[in-house]
Amino acid sequence: MLSRGWAGAKPATSAMARSALAATAAVVRSRGLDDRITLSLEQAGMRMRPHEWVLLQACAAVTMGALVFLVLGWPGLLVGAVLGWLLAMAYRSIKASRRANLFAEQLPDAIQLVIGAIRSGFSLPQALDAVVRESPEPVAAEFGRALAEHRLGADLSDALEAVVHRTGSDDLNWAVMAIRIHREVGGNLAEVLQTTVDTIRERARLRRHVRSLSAEGRLSAWVLIGLPILLGLFMFSFRRDYLRPLYTEPIGMAMLLVGGGLLVLGIVWMSRTVKVEV
Repeated sequence: MLSRGWAGAKPATSAMARSALAATAAVVRSRGLDDRITLSLEQAGMRMRPHEWVLLQACAAVTMGALVFLVLGWPGLLVGAVLGWLLAMAYRSIKASRRANLFAEQLPDAIQLVIGAIRSGFSLPQALDAVVRESPEPVAAEFGRALAEHRLGADLSDALEAVVHRTGSDDLNWAVMAIRIHREVGGNLAEVLQTTVDTIRERARLRRHVRSLSAEGRLSAWVLIGLPILLGLFMFSFRRDYLRPLYTEPIGMAMLLVGGGLLVLGIVWMSRTVKVEV
């Protein structure tokens, strides 16, 4: 009896999930968001389709809205939904940033492997195939995709340019420019790429030096950002009556919104202040 009820509930749940995915796909297509969401998912290394991600993000917003509603009541419903949506976006952004940083760290060794293969007599596609076989993720995945596109008929430089677009790597962009120039004017590709690798490594060394010099400023910014948030959570946990007017009275909610806006403005300003471009 129980098994029959479970079996009946499972197709109903699957049908509901399919309907939700179909509705989300229609919304994504109607707004022309396919390409942009696909690119952001590829940058994060997330193997999901755009409408699947949007549905997952909506579920996170609904879940967070319900949780905050249990604590703050009706005002917390909208706040929680927005917070859940933003947290999902932050998760994707953090994954994309970590993947881009990991790619940048692995890129000099990958290009050095290409240089060694070319000096051994291999062609550029064969050298890239060696990179795919010998390198870790995400370098292996990105160059493997570029090599697959080349084997399907795309120009190798264009395929590598697509990798630059997905990873946002200025260092790889220089290498692609070197390959394009070599194809137009000829010369020793290994020597050109070696100069590129040396430049990439010197920029990485300078970047690490700048980060060490700006560490104190970044730590101060994190302390100033976290202090009001942690203090607010502490007061809400132990002195909730003191903060109750902020989310029950109209003037309190207005003050809370203004304070939150100023906090966001301060976060943006401090992040721009301590950020040093190299």
